[in-house]
Amino acid sequence: MTNDEYLHEIAPKVATLTELSSETISLCQGIIGRNLTKEDFYFSASANRCINLIAGFADMLKSRNLTCAGVLLRMQMDNCIRTYAAFIAENRDAVVDCIIQGGKVSDYKDKNGKKMSDRYLKYEISKMDSVFADVYDQASGYVHLSEKAFYQMIDSCEDNKITLYTRSNLLERHNPALIEATDAFIHFVNLHLDMLRAVAESKERLDAALDEQKPIAESTGKNTAVLR
Repeated sequence: MTNDEYLHEIAPKVATLTELSSETISLCQGIIGRNLTKEDFYFSASANRCINLIAGFADMLKSRNLTCAGVLLRMQMDNCIRTYAAFIAENRDAVVDCIIQGGKVSDYKDKNGKKMSDRYLKYEISKMDSVFADVYDQASGYVHLSEKAFYQMIDSCEDNKITLYTRSNLLERHNPALIEATDAFIHFVNLHLDMLRAVAESKERLDAALDEQKPIAESTGKNTAVLR
């Protein structure tokens, strides 16, 4: 795939990323809603991180930086894991406190009494997305020094002679890998947004319930919109 062919194929995918970013902003607004809770900080931070990862990923596509695109893909999958952990946590409030205070999710258990290590969460989320574990492992190869770094560096190998390519510009033969990483990134942004939609819908119901209580609270001098 030539660079011109790559740029032609990537253009609509970049447009999709822009649309997903706008949707994430809207979901973040829905999560915050009209009555702020402690959980809102957790999920809106997750949404904001997704927005920034989308922006960074789009830049890496334009500069054809496969290494950084792979790292950002892995980070978005981590975003999915951390968001999912709040859904299955035995004590969601404790997990939210843990993240806000810089602790480790792995110190806490899910509703089945299992410690929520990254490995465990990876396989648990694979129950709702069958490709998650495999892609997670593949993307981790960009985070750590692995065979992917050597593969990108080899220009040619023939007649017992190895030619190494050590420039920042990606060889054209790696363009399909960038396309594949883009499709995976979009897939896992959508997986993340599915979870955030559920949060926003739940928050809308909570806001409606609290709004019904406000007239009573106002008449008794009490405030029901508390940070919890």
